Amino acid sequence: METGRWAYKPTGIWRRLVAVVGLAVFVAICTITLVAVVLIAAALGALLLEALVG
Repeated sequence: METGRWAYKPTGIWRRLVAVVGLAVFVAICTITLVAVVLIAAALGALLLEALVG
């Protein structure tokens, strides 16, 4: 039974897959955070500009 379990589970491919997925998740989180920070900064900038001008 043990041999069948290892037959379809090559560790090298799994490690590469985990690394790629982890990197993709990391990049996605960074991108979302960056976009959120830019949007918040833009909103605050607009409010500040309106407060100064108006």
